Amino acid sequence: MPASPRWKPACASSKRAERRTRCVRLGGVREPAVDRRTPWRFTALVACALALGACSTAHYAINERAAQLRPDSGYRMQRVFAQDRGDRMYLQVSVSGGGARAAALGFGVLEALRDTPIVFEGKPQRLIDQLDLVMGVSGGSIIAAYYTLKGPDGFLDFEREFLDARLQSDLLWRLGSPRSLWRLGSSRFGRSDVLQELLDERLFKGATFGTLAQAARKPFLILYATDMVSGSRFEFIQEQFDYLCSDLASLPLARAVAASSAAPLVLSPVVLWNHAPASGAAGCGEPPLRGLVGAQEAGRASRRMAELDALRSADAKGPQRPYIHLVDGGLSDNVSARGPLDFFDQFGSVIGGARAAGYRGVKHTVFILVNAETSARSPEDRSPDVPGTLRAALALADIPINRNSDSALAQMRGTIEAWAAEVRAAHARGDFEVFAADARFYLIEVTLGAEPDPAKREALQQIPTSLQLPADDVARLRAHARAALQRSEGFQRLLRELR
Repeated sequence: MPASPRWKPACASSKRAERRTRCVRLGGVREPAVDRRTPWRFTALVACALALGACSTAHYAINERAAQLRPDSGYRMQRVFAQDRGDRMYLQVSVSGGGARAAALGFGVLEALRDTPIVFEGKPQRLIDQLDLVMGVSGGSIIAAYYTLKGPDGFLDFEREFLDARLQSDLLWRLGSPRSLWRLGSSRFGRSDVLQELLDERLFKGATFGTLAQAARKPFLILYATDMVSGSRFEFIQEQFDYLCSDLASLPLARAVAASSAAPLVLSPVVLWNHAPASGAAGCGEPPLRGLVGAQEAGRASRRMAELDALRSADAKGPQRPYIHLVDGGLSDNVSARGPLDFFDQFGSVIGGARAAGYRGVKHTVFILVNAETSARSPEDRSPDVPGTLRAALALADIPINRNSDSALAQMRGTIEAWAAEVRAAHARGDFEVFAADARFYLIEVTLGAEPDPAKREALQQIPTSLQLPADDVARLRAHARAALQRSEGFQRLLRELR
């Protein structure tokens, strides 16, 4: 029997094969001609997928029920911060929404912190080594989650797998594939679930919040989404999931990022199941945060606690809201400024909140807000035409986001001053337990509007909100982030006082 050939010719010689695939000669090499029926076959596949969509049984991943809530387990801030009780500097970086534009700007700030040498407590180190907390919303959640998972060693991978990749194009192709079209026909599967799959394949490789909990190291990660019904901020931390009687540890990081990025009209809401007990039933137990807040002498009722308690509202049949639907976090807090305010408000004071988090003798409290929001002139303002339906619909999201961000930033600036005054009053009473005698507060804002050159500023603010950008735009954003941070008066004051 003759041996099987190791390769097959480009074109078969049989008449049957010739009828199926016509051969042409290109440059002396025989190649198969394009089968003109291929587009029709693809169209048929798509049509079949749409027709069968009504029969689709695809289902998003359900967040797991927690059998018993325990304050010493799960992805909790106190557990992470307890690993370093001697930390005398609190450094937080918050990255706003804005798609890849925000991710690139946040990436540039983290690069600059990595490349900033300091000597703190007699130890030479990089400023990024003091990073305690990373907050991210929408596009900023991508870099926030990735950095928390990988640390500075993952910078090159993030650049290759996200900043230089074609994530948006790949997402569109995946959404249009017959398999996705079939799954999207199910009422239990949405476009954000497809984004979650792509993010997990490219960036997070199956990592969950349990992965972060096992490492139990700084920085701590907080990602935001927005409750579609109440409009309140939803945090992907165990303290929030306690009110759902749910275990955050098994939730993929990619699902949280997809929820934070679920822009209305473009992506679908992400659904979480509320496993809270029926009225009068024990269920998983009381959320530990209730006892922690109640134990504080200065603690007082806050809007944030009311929002959390509303998730536990139940009757004899179960929770009144058995399912929670999440959309883009930018709708509730696009610059991640309200998070710190609400956290300390739960404990009645900055001293009470810092004490609950486990800090003692803090010298430097640093908040770096990376704001990728744009304020460039809209093209509609230069045309007498009536704006289209899509542009008007997008304005319904843009207007509240920008207005909420402005008020949140103004509140943050005023609150920082109030916190400093509170600490000075405590020092006057002889209380130096939480904040050291030379304690300082810093609010450092990195914005696109900080570019001094008008032409460059206009170019930065014209960069669109999308999941992928040209390499030139990414380079400009990274360079601007580094320069804007260095120009910041608060950042220069921090470096001077560290020296």
